[in-house]
Amino acid sequence: MLSRIKPSPEDEARLKRVSNKLLRKLEREVKQFDPTIKVALLGSASRGTWLKNEKDLDFFLMFPEKYSKKELERVVTIIGKKVLNSPEKRFAEHPYIRGRYEDFEVELVPCYQVSNPEKLKSAVDRTPFHDKFVKENLDGKEDEVRLLKQFLMGIGCYGAEAKVEGFSGYLCELLVIKYKSFRGVLEGARKWKSPQVLWLKDKPDIKKVTKKFDSPLIFIDPVDSNRNVSSALSLERFSEFIYAAKEYLRHPKEEFFFPKTRIANKDEILRRLKGRGTQLVSIVFSNPGVIDDILYPQLRKFNATIRNCVEEKDFKILGSKFFVRDKICLILELASIEIPSAKFHMGPTVNSPHEDRFLDKYASYREKLTEPFIRNGRWQIILKRKYRNVVEYLRSFLTKEKLEEKGIPRYIAMSLRRGSDIRVDEEAVVEEFYPDLLDYLDPRFPWEIE
Repeated sequence: MLSRIKPSPEDEARLKRVSNKLLRKLEREVKQFDPTIKVALLGSASRGTWLKNEKDLDFFLMFPEKYSKKELERVVTIIGKKVLNSPEKRFAEHPYIRGRYEDFEVELVPCYQVSNPEKLKSAVDRTPFHDKFVKENLDGKEDEVRLLKQFLMGIGCYGAEAKVEGFSGYLCELLVIKYKSFRGVLEGARKWKSPQVLWLKDKPDIKKVTKKFDSPLIFIDPVDSNRNVSSALSLERFSEFIYAAKEYLRHPKEEFFFPKTRIANKDEILRRLKGRGTQLVSIVFSNPGVIDDILYPQLRKFNATIRNCVEEKDFKILGSKFFVRDKICLILELASIEIPSAKFHMGPTVNSPHEDRFLDKYASYREKLTEPFIRNGRWQIILKRKYRNVVEYLRSFLTKEKLEEKGIPRYIAMSLRRGSDIRVDEEAVVEEFYPDLLDYLDPRFPWEIE
């Protein structure tokens, strides 16, 4: 397996040549601003834990503390435009620059030169301390980290970004330091239960840290005891990793690292949908073109908003999911897209203080199918629904007016104002999303695909 994921001596030599060349360029540019600004290559390329197919270089520009965050942004932007191809500004706690140099993806990240992690001025100020800790403690186990990274990639759990909500590279390194090997990490994970607390230095107060950090896995950062390294990890990815670890230890196979590609077609999707006896609704709209760390949280919120609103109207949702490609698709799987016109509405108990108000309200109510009646000591009435078809309701809900006030995030609302396409059943099966729809209807784990 290592032969497929470990950089060859030629790969190592090329990365060293390109990174040193870029480092010298950056140092020359930095000196024109302030010779006390330091430049360092950090991350997996620095620590020797990068994978053969990874071509990422993370350079940190470390500024004296006298600089404001605005000045950091200004300097890194100017330098990025000078040394990188296709530079673009990205945003985390503060802006950084992403671009290309030769055929490498490069990030230029500004941070502060702080004497220790207790004096941080921004979150990225920890990164040089992370680099130092890993180099001092990994003890020649770089290949074990590579195996863990590729395993996580294969099962879809690698990456702390919002798109994945999985395991970061730094977390992988710490896990190998703790458990000594790739296999040791899997053996350890077999025993994990949420919330699982891990540490490398002094044992923390378990009750305190589980109260402080709301996360299925809590790994105390060895360079900053106030930080949980695994804060981005979702319960879903945590659970998938535990199961994958158990399955691999039972039946190891290459597909855990390199799963087969699934071939999806419309006939297979429709066959599975028909077998479920449910109905599918898709909402297709344009991709707003924002970075994933903004897009995916907004899509999760949009999904939750749509589900809540549809369920409030008494439509039964069995599942929902969103897919991101050139366009975006949100699907809802429903027991039925239509429900009866009649809606039972429960009123107050007989002879309660609210009785008169209830009877007065419905005395001349236009959308009623019966007069108020008493059942089991309470007033009830059968009303006529405003919406009995979910598509009709969604089209009304997703009108261009007041989308943000309805709970739809900003960038999703901007796309919806440009128009959306709501489809049902066979029409909801859009070719662009065939692989995603098949994964939804047949949710096998990556290593199970034949």
